[in-house]
Amino acid sequence: MTQVKQIITAAGDVVYQTTLEAAAQAGELIKRKPDAKAVWVINHRNRATKHCKAEYSLSNSDDMNRELFLKADAVVYVGFTY
Repeated sequence: MTQVKQIITAAGDVVYQTTLEAAAQAGELIKRKPDAKAVWVINHRNRATKHCKAEYSLSNSDDMNRELFLKADAVVYVGFTY
Protein backbone atom coordinates (compact mmCIF):
# COMPACT_ATOMS: atom_id res chain seq x y z
CA MET A 1 0.00 0.00 0.00
CA THR A 2 1.19 3.51 -0.69
CA GLN A 3 1.09 6.59 1.51
CA VAL A 4 0.03 4.87 4.71
CA LYS A 5 -0.46 6.97 7.84
CA GLN A 6 -0.75 5.27 11.25
CA ILE A 7 -3.54 6.52 13.58
CA ILE A 8 -4.37 5.45 17.14
CA THR A 9 -8.12 5.55 17.84
CA ALA A 10 -9.83 6.60 21.08
CA ALA A 11 -10.27 2.90 21.95
CA GLY A 12 -6.50 2.34 21.59
CA ASP A 13 -6.74 0.43 18.31
CA VAL A 14 -4.17 1.17 15.59
CA VAL A 15 -5.54 1.83 12.10
CA TYR A 16 -3.84 2.89 8.90
CA GLN A 17 -5.10 5.64 6.59
CA THR A 18 -4.87 4.82 2.88
CA THR A 19 -6.83 5.20 -0.36
CA LEU A 20 -9.70 2.90 -1.26
CA GLU A 21 -7.89 1.75 -4.39
CA ALA A 22 -4.82 0.62 -2.39
CA ALA A 23 -7.04 -1.18 0.14
CA ALA A 24 -8.92 -2.95 -2.67
CA GLN A 25 -5.68 -4.16 -4.26
CA ALA A 26 -4.62 -5.59 -0.88
CA GLY A 27 -8.05 -7.20 -0.28
CA GLU A 28 -8.63 -5.40 3.04
CA LEU A 29 -11.81 -4.80 5.03
CA ILE A 30 -12.24 -1.07 5.55
CA LYS A 31 -13.75 1.57 7.83
CA ARG A 32 -14.72 5.03 6.59
CA LYS A 33 -13.58 6.81 9.78
CA PRO A 34 -10.94 5.74 12.33
CA ASP A 35 -13.46 5.26 15.18
CA ALA A 36 -16.31 3.88 13.02
CA LYS A 37 -18.20 0.79 14.13
CA ALA A 38 -19.32 -0.19 10.62
CA VAL A 39 -16.94 -2.41 8.65
CA TRP A 40 -17.24 -2.48 4.87
CA VAL A 41 -16.36 -5.21 2.35
CA ILE A 42 -15.16 -4.18 -1.11
CA ASN A 43 -17.30 -5.82 -3.81
CA HIS A 44 -16.25 -4.63 -7.25
CA ARG A 45 -14.77 -1.70 -9.19
CA ASN A 46 -16.62 0.37 -11.77
CA ARG A 47 -14.22 1.63 -14.43
CA ALA A 48 -13.71 5.32 -15.07
CA THR A 49 -15.57 6.90 -17.98
CA LYS A 50 -15.45 10.31 -19.63
CA HIS A 51 -18.01 11.61 -17.15
CA CYS A 52 -17.02 10.05 -13.83
CA LYS A 53 -13.99 8.70 -11.98
CA ALA A 54 -13.51 5.04 -11.09
CA GLU A 55 -15.50 3.95 -8.05
CA TYR A 56 -15.83 0.90 -5.82
CA SER A 57 -18.94 -0.84 -4.55
CA LEU A 58 -18.89 -1.53 -0.80
CA SER A 59 -21.24 -3.63 1.34
CA ASN A 60 -21.66 -3.41 5.09
CA SER A 61 -20.33 -6.59 6.72
CA ASP A 62 -23.34 -6.75 9.09
CA ASP A 63 -26.04 -5.97 6.51
CA MET A 64 -25.44 -7.17 2.95
CA ASN A 65 -28.36 -5.07 1.65
CA ARG A 66 -26.55 -1.81 2.46
CA GLU A 67 -24.44 -0.79 -0.51
CA LEU A 68 -22.25 2.26 -0.93
CA PHE A 69 -20.27 3.61 -3.88
CA LEU A 70 -17.06 5.54 -3.17
CA LYS A 71 -14.49 7.08 -5.51
CA ALA A 72 -11.23 5.17 -5.85
CA ASP A 73 -9.23 8.02 -4.30
CA ALA A 74 -11.39 8.20 -1.14
CA VAL A 75 -9.53 7.99 2.19
CA VAL A 76 -10.33 4.84 4.21
CA TYR A 77 -8.88 3.07 7.25
CA VAL A 78 -7.51 -0.49 7.40
CA GLY A 79 -5.56 -2.72 9.77
CA PHE A 80 -8.03 -2.55 12.66
CA THR A 81 -8.97 -5.39 15.01
CA TYR A 82 -12.22 -6.92 13.78
